[in-house]
Amino acid sequence: YAEQSTESAEVDALLAHIFEQNEARVPVCITDLVRADRFGTLPTLSKRLQDMEKRGLIKVTTGADRRTRLVEVARGGLEVLENRAKLLAEAAAAEERQRKSAKAA
Repeated sequence: YAEQSTESAEVDALLAHIFEQNEARVPVCITDLVRADRFGTLPTLSKRLQDMEKRGLIKVTTGADRRTRLVEVARGGLEVLENRAKLLAEAAAAEERQRKSAKAA
């Protein structure tokens, strides 16, 4: 997991942010993501969101105002986040085992 590409890490961070906002019942607008300034410029973010939508990680819908585009995590995105949590837990457990082995030696 730690050896993933920068692009993958940025997709993970974006997906996690969208998930957290969705869980808090906060609508996620593409314009808000651009304003956040940590997910890239509009062209970069738009391409990333299009790729994520094609992969089934997110859904992009039209808001009440037809100019507004809302983003939410799709089933595929939930699976990616669950897998990420599992990998992080496994890595933490392995690190803890290594630390205990080093102390014992």
